[in-house]
Amino acid sequence: MKLQFFTAIFAYLLLVSASACSTGPNNNSNPTSSMRYLENDRIKLGIDLDLGGAITFLSDHVNGGENMINSYDWGRQIQMAYYSGPWPYIGPNGEKPRPEWAALGWNPIQSGDAGGYRSKVIDFEMRGNNSIFVRSIPMQWPHETGVAAECVFESLYTLENNVITIEATIVNQRTDTTQYNASTQEMPAVYTNGPWYQVVTYLGDKPFSGQPTTTVIDKGVNRGWPWVHFYTPEKWVALLDENGYGIGVYQPEVMEFNAGFHPHADEMGSGGEKDNPTGHIAPTSRQILDHNIRWSYTTSLVVGTIDDIREYAKSDRDESRQHEWQFVNSRRNWYYEGDARDNGFPIDGLDMQFGKGGTLASPVTFWEAAEAPFLEISGAFGCTSGDLELTVSIQPVSPADFTDWLNWSEGEHDVEAERKQKAAEFAVKPPVTLRHTITADDTHRTYRVPLTADDGYNGAMKRLKISFSESGTAKITSVRLAE
Repeated sequence: MKLQFFTAIFAYLLLVSASACSTGPNNNSNPTSSMRYLENDRIKLGIDLDLGGAITFLSDHVNGGENMINSYDWGRQIQMAYYSGPWPYIGPNGEKPRPEWAALGWNPIQSGDAGGYRSKVIDFEMRGNNSIFVRSIPMQWPHETGVAAECVFESLYTLENNVITIEATIVNQRTDTTQYNASTQEMPAVYTNGPWYQVVTYLGDKPFSGQPTTTVIDKGVNRGWPWVHFYTPEKWVALLDENGYGIGVYQPEVMEFNAGFHPHADEMGSGGEKDNPTGHIAPTSRQILDHNIRWSYTTSLVVGTIDDIREYAKSDRDESRQHEWQFVNSRRNWYYEGDARDNGFPIDGLDMQFGKGGTLASPVTFWEAAEAPFLEISGAFGCTSGDLELTVSIQPVSPADFTDWLNWSEGEHDVEAERKQKAAEFAVKPPVTLRHTITADDTHRTYRVPLTADDGYNGAMKRLKISFSESGTAKITSVRLAE
């Protein structure tokens, strides 16, 4: 699915859709303008009500006041976008997607579709001097005939000093009740104009300890397209201009990002809001989008320098419950692989059914092994044998997490030669694997798994998975990394 996702994204950014271009920002003094603004003595934020309330304007008075947001077509801007099955998604009247978008599946986005049909705002409210609330009916991007999605988007934008907070919610109302596999979600997608091309973040396993940042993409280096995918435990990525000013995207639940520059490195630094050159950032995570789910996330856009962005991320972090997942009203970003599913939304514990090898997978996170020698799983399990073997697989942080090196070279290059050359530098550490037998008699218990039983459990860790030895059921109320 990941390959299909990025293949479709690649096709998307090569598509010139002149009919899908949006109008530029207008002044609020124009009564026919679809633009609405929030502004303070430094930042000006604009959303377009003709594009579902997507952000099409963002400027920083300290850095000249130029619009940073790209609107070459309606798949850009700063906007909500979601992904789920089926693949391809056929509309209610048999509408088929464009072939180049079929791999995206069910894909409502905030601005409009690939054919130029706009999403529809159904509610709009200015809240005081610093917030805008918008509800809209999005369009299915892969289609070009105006296929409205069976869901509602809710966006609350709040401006405080140099920070814009986006509270994004999808309210699904799908007639198709299938629970599709988890898909990669953008939280959200951010597209800047060409002058904001430099991708900077922290790549390492010692977050917020004063370690230097890394410039992942810059002029003079042939990388940036296809998008680079990497892991950053500080949960932020920035797009900066030649003066070192720009936009930082901070997502408190996410440590994996896509970022880059399109179409070519030699176009970095040039282009306006209707031109093709664009920088990109998207925090990403895998989510199950049930037919009736209400799912929200909150992302902050920090305008300024690297120091501004990094300091905001550091001050906002809350590690008190970072590695304790209580499954009340939410899956807490966990999902399933193989033969496993649950009873769907609303969530009151994970009411699972699984087959042999079915797997429960955690979100990507970060912890030090020495701080969590045990894994606690609370729940009631059932199977025909009465005993169930759990296989716990833990993925250490690896050099490969810090860059998707195969995407670092544009143009022609010898992939196989690069693979051999970079095999050690970008190695993936083997997972730590432990087995633990539990009593599966449908009685709720807390099971404590000693993780230090494997010598490989040391240093920085990023994800865990729990697989089952045979078919059965479970109601899991919490998972916790414990001392």
